[in-house]
Amino acid sequence: MWNDVRARHFRNFSKHSIFVLGAAGIFTLGATLPAFAHSPSAVKNRKLETCPTATFFNAKLSKNFTAPYNEQAALKSLLTSPVGKSILPNLWVNARQAKPCFAMSDTPIWGKVVSRIPADIVALEVSSDLGHVLVYTTGLPDYKMETPKLFSGFKPGNIYGVYKFSAEPKPDTRPVHEFGSKGAVGLFVNGVSIFNYSDTFSYQDKGAFAYNANVAEAAIVNSDIAHATPSNLPQFPKSRGIFHNHQMSNELLQQLRDPYWRGVREHSKVVGYAIDSYPIYGPLGYSSKDKSSGIKTLKSSYLQRSWLEMSKGGTGHRSSMPEWAVRNWDRSNDSSDKILNLFQKAKDEILYRDMGTGGPVQYAGEDAKLAAEIKFFNQSNKLKRDTQGYVYWEASVRGASGKNTLVRNYLLKASDLWGPDIGQEVLPVSFQIADQDKFLFKAVTGAFAEDHEFIAGYGDLDFFNGIESFVPEQGRATYHYVATFGADVSHRKRMSAASFPYFIGIQYKGVVDPLNATLDEKEKAKYLTDNRSRYKAVFDLGVTGKTDDGGLHSGSVIETWRKTLSGE
Repeated sequence: MWNDVRARHFRNFSKHSIFVLGAAGIFTLGATLPAFAHSPSAVKNRKLETCPTATFFNAKLSKNFTAPYNEQAALKSLLTSPVGKSILPNLWVNARQAKPCFAMSDTPIWGKVVSRIPADIVALEVSSDLGHVLVYTTGLPDYKMETPKLFSGFKPGNIYGVYKFSAEPKPDTRPVHEFGSKGAVGLFVNGVSIFNYSDTFSYQDKGAFAYNANVAEAAIVNSDIAHATPSNLPQFPKSRGIFHNHQMSNELLQQLRDPYWRGVREHSKVVGYAIDSYPIYGPLGYSSKDKSSGIKTLKSSYLQRSWLEMSKGGTGHRSSMPEWAVRNWDRSNDSSDKILNLFQKAKDEILYRDMGTGGPVQYAGEDAKLAAEIKFFNQSNKLKRDTQGYVYWEASVRGASGKNTLVRNYLLKASDLWGPDIGQEVLPVSFQIADQDKFLFKAVTGAFAEDHEFIAGYGDLDFFNGIESFVPEQGRATYHYVATFGADVSHRKRMSAASFPYFIGIQYKGVVDPLNATLDEKEKAKYLTDNRSRYKAVFDLGVTGKTDDGGLHSGSVIETWRKTLSGE
């Protein structure tokens, strides 16, 4: 819910039907559409109020650019460079100093604050080799923001954001990549922050189940499933009210006129960039490296672990971790000593092993709930030990292709490490810390990140929620993330069908640039100062805010951001 604690929102929907062999036999998991506080399906029918001078970066804006890019020769060289072809034309900029765009809200509660802040991307610098770009943003869009009905006191502010995006992202070659946490995992093309799927807390702070923010915080977002981090709480002094989405903004899809929003079967547009520099596309694309697959809604390969439910043959308890959290996505991490979720606790602190080497799994302790869980799975001949002796049971999942996959569910070592029972009402930790009104939510399957299993090939996308597939604007196959939805483009309620993990998977595909990863503002300011000679400004809005009487604060955005971040 806030920056320093790395909050996120999400919601889940899956069109696929799958078959699972549980203790009660084979059963089908059908599509379900969870209920949420707001329905974004109405966004398509609501006319957005936007700033008329905001637009994509393009050559027609050249008179607003900084020398030498206000001259045609230099601008042509820029637009034909790697960064000019792959990133700049996708950015939504506030480039006209004579008619700058300011943020808007539908209520005075937010309006008094945001109406003084310039919207969208407000400055750009490119490296001397034209290989990467520095993006300067306030973090606010130019479309009118709806104030949530609850927690409206968490007002958006100017985040003084600076992000570095490379035209050639580097894949991470380590077995376990960097985890998608620590502030924004990416940036929409209009400069608004993208947060991941979690509100950063684990259930009862035990490190085993990360809250699904789109369930836990559903009561405090607007109809676009967006809100701001707290700007006035002493626990979060650096938050400054970060406006963000934990799933795809339908209003941005509308503003960009993305084909998924329009209901047209065409390739989606770039909607943002992850902090490892890989682009994030909208839901529609090819699943092949050429055009042979045809355009389709690209599907996530994560599915809900509904086999935990009593009606599906489970116990109804969140007593186990999914396989990816123990062995990694490619099942190559059996020797690791850490859990591979956001919290990365030691395995021996989290997982159960009875120290046996053969025969039935035994338990001789006094934890009655754990004893009953072990007895249940022993009776169905499910419990096994891995090479490290940790105990698991298997479920057999059959996808639409008919292929069966066995997935492991690793038992937690004590019942006080379990998540809430499926369907239990829970008070999110974020509400307790914020000391605000308390809202219980029902912990249905999908309410936590660890309620999901990754199965390679189940959908179109990989563990990182991306794919190397044909991209028409590039004329070739390139790797990119996808803002995932679980409904076909023809589905009437498709805009309500965002699906886990929404943007980025559990880990990033690529190497994250340190400038994007740090939450330390002075570190960012130092980078901007130390590397000044490496960059040339392409444009600088030259307006940093409004005065009390409605006049403009004129001045360099680039220099103002650097001074503000350094504490000057």
